[in-house]
Amino acid sequence: MGAGMWRPSRDALRAIREAIVEDPRGWKRAKGSGLSHGEATLKRPPRGFDPDHPLIDDLKRLSFTAGVRFSERQACAAEFPARFVSACRGVAPLLRFLARAIGLSF
Repeated sequence: MGAGMWRPSRDALRAIREAIVEDPRGWKRAKGSGLSHGEATLKRPPRGFDPDHPLIDDLKRLSFTAGVRFSERQACAAEFPARFVSACRGVAPLLRFLARAIGLSF
């Protein structure tokens, strides 16, 4: 199961970065829901952002995604719908933050 924004547009990416700077506590809560690692990032800080910002690694991100893997056995089990809903609820803080950052309701 995947959720988030993969390679958002330049305007959306800037809005997300600005939201991270404006609400670092909210971002930390949101990314705690399982932000994926290993995504592509900038080598240098994005233009217009403080290179010494404590969340600079997050500001360098080009995507903001989270995911949960399910085995075939899990996906075929009777309790899978409940497990899937639970996983979706787990990434909801990330989706809420991203939606708010780009001006969408969640």
